[in-house]
Amino acid sequence: MSSATTVLVSGASGGLGRATAQALAGAGARVLVHARTEERAVAAARDLRGVPVWADLGSVAGVCALAEQVTAAAQDGLHVLVNNAGGASPRRDLSPDGIARTIAVNHVAPAALTALLLPVLRRGAVAAGRPSRVVNVSSTVERLGRRLADWSYPERFSQWRAYCDAKLLNLAFTYALARRFDHHEITVNAADPGNVATGFGRNGGAFRFFQGPARFLLASPEHGARTAVRLAGDRALDSATGGYYAKGRPARSSATSRDPRYGDQVLAMTARLLIRSGIDPDPFDNSAG
Repeated sequence: MSSATTVLVSGASGGLGRATAQALAGAGARVLVHARTEERAVAAARDLRGVPVWADLGSVAGVCALAEQVTAAAQDGLHVLVNNAGGASPRRDLSPDGIARTIAVNHVAPAALTALLLPVLRRGAVAAGRPSRVVNVSSTVERLGRRLADWSYPERFSQWRAYCDAKLLNLAFTYALARRFDHHEITVNAADPGNVATGFGRNGGAFRFFQGPARFLLASPEHGARTAVRLAGDRALDSATGGYYAKGRPARSSATSRDPRYGDQVLAMTARLLIRSGIDPDPFDNSAG
């Protein structure tokens, strides 16, 4: 990578996101370092020698605020978008858009950010003379996800189930978006970092054990970041799209995630939600310049 390569890493103030941003900055990229608050973004960007951007991604309005900052900071275009930010609320907290916050952060936010940054990604592809890249951070727990009809969990909520459902939604969306986009312009892939020691279980709930007593069983953030870093920068993957990668190599995800009909349903549901939240009709239209 060179200093002319501009990368956005969401959720980059700590853990996996910080390790990803650090590796990409070390490879020479200009990294836009996202955090939920201005204070955390500025501190992380100072350490990583990047550019701070900030917003709470628990709502579409927050994503819009981030997209505005990125558009202003990436005047010559964005070359890589790493949708890393995630979370798992222990309660059935609904976002301002009426969906469970876990779904909002892990699926709707990366989908909305991708849609809003399409013009900037296209500009980056033209400037670089090669495709821009979208990398969605996934998880093997997507295999435990279910086909959801209602993203608000009106009957029963489980922190663990919601996280698995969100990861399935986002992976199916990743495949659907890759099918829709011209891989000569924008590629879309998913990175599974494996089980990584981060602060993910800090808010308690089902993840507390894995980030506490069993933490020694987990990989370091630096090790977990390798797959996303490869997808972001390996020139051999310039035209690779619609893939699921684990341990730096192509892998096979669940049958549900790979079902094109389900993926198209997820894409349509996501588009309708974004339109209701004020984003232009057909937010994933790859023909608009």
